[in-house]
Amino acid sequence: MGGKSKKETAKGRIHDSEGYGKGELAKEILLMIAAGLAIPAALLMPNIPIALRPLLWALTKRCGLRKSGHFVRSITYLKGRRLVSIAEKDGQQILTLSEDGKRRLLRYDLDKIAIKKPRKWDGYWRLVLFDIPEKEKIGREALRGKLKQLGFYQLQKSCFIHPFDCKSEIDFISEIFEVSPYVNFILAKELEGASHLVKYFNLPFKR
Repeated sequence: MGGKSKKETAKGRIHDSEGYGKGELAKEILLMIAAGLAIPAALLMPNIPIALRPLLWALTKRCGLRKSGHFVRSITYLKGRRLVSIAEKDGQQILTLSEDGKRRLLRYDLDKIAIKKPRKWDGYWRLVLFDIPEKEKIGREALRGKLKQLGFYQLQKSCFIHPFDCKSEIDFISEIFEVSPYVNFILAKELEGASHLVKYFNLPFKR
């Protein structure tokens, strides 16, 4: 009654019931590695050395888990997906982020990105324009979708507008989707026919 149970998903995967859903434990481990925590590669071995078992238990507890098997399965998953690799540090082989792992962490940040609404609008419009070639179609559509998700108004197929400061967010998004050379950011004080945008964003009308 009091304990949480494991639940089988529709695809047959088991979610452990200790606060982590699909991929969450793997994400937590990536963040730990990125923060500089040294996780020995020997934890990937079928028979973990006895000397490392206290460390494994400490890492397990740090993640809020009750069974070390969950932790070992997650780092094995990360290695299998090439999100971590093995490097040598101070004579010991440890897990380190691969380039794919670094990109995965950036995408976690991308999922959390949002445009903050200030107490008072400064009266400027932020326009994002892009002319991205067909060979970068995936990045182009990802950028367009993310702009819509962030609440931008689409003026034209490749022109979006927002009233609040978002330059750093656009720079970050463009880098993630690898389309930054094709993206232009414009700050405009005057915009013809802006009255409908003022209404759309529920802004105070300025004469």
